[in-house]
Amino acid sequence: MIGIIGAVIEEAEAIKKEIKDIKSTVINGISFFTGKFNDKDVVFVQSGIGKVNAAITATLLIEKFEVNKVIFSGVAGSLDEKLKIGDVVIGRDIVQHDVDATAFGYKMGQIPQMKEWAFESDKELIEKTGNISDFDHHIFYGRILTGDQFVSKKDLKIQLGKDFEALCVDMESGAVAQVCTRLGVKFLIIRSISDSITDESGMEYETFVKLAAKNSTKILENII
Repeated sequence: MIGIIGAVIEEAEAIKKEIKDIKSTVINGISFFTGKFNDKDVVFVQSGIGKVNAAITATLLIEKFEVNKVIFSGVAGSLDEKLKIGDVVIGRDIVQHDVDATAFGYKMGQIPQMKEWAFESDKELIEKTGNISDFDHHIFYGRILTGDQFVSKKDLKIQLGKDFEALCVDMESGAVAQVCTRLGVKFLIIRSISDSITDESGMEYETFVKLAAKNSTKILENII
């Protein structure tokens, strides 16, 4: 069974429309949707926004539905000028940029008492994305950042990109990656760029989030 997670309603609706024979199961107030996606058994869930919501949802998904792969498909903000709205980032690894235990000798972004600094996506799942064709935007491979904040200022975006050598930033992927790593489940993070490296992120997000969600879903169709 493959688990698919989206963060916000626009992402969720784009993915749910592609699931056949869909059935809903509610656990602790969270709706999980099982069915067929490209003739494969899947379970989809909308995580909500932020790391805690994402971690709770990912844990329930893995424990209750015994999924062996988790794919997080959603949107993110660019940290690099070469990324344009609608482009897609496949996360080779994910770092939680807002974790700061440097006073205890940890690297910025490293979670105390965990050996990982960056959580690595499954290599086989990454390779499957290399077969995608007929796509109107560019696909990039690299590091994704996660933190419990909506990063909108250009200067901060540029600084985060440089400090962590990262391509984009979101609010959920790092939590999902951490849960999957702890529970021994393969994962892949797909993020479609919904806002650029300008100062206009709030306005751009509202305008382009549906396009970004659509592009993320198209990537899913090619790898599941």
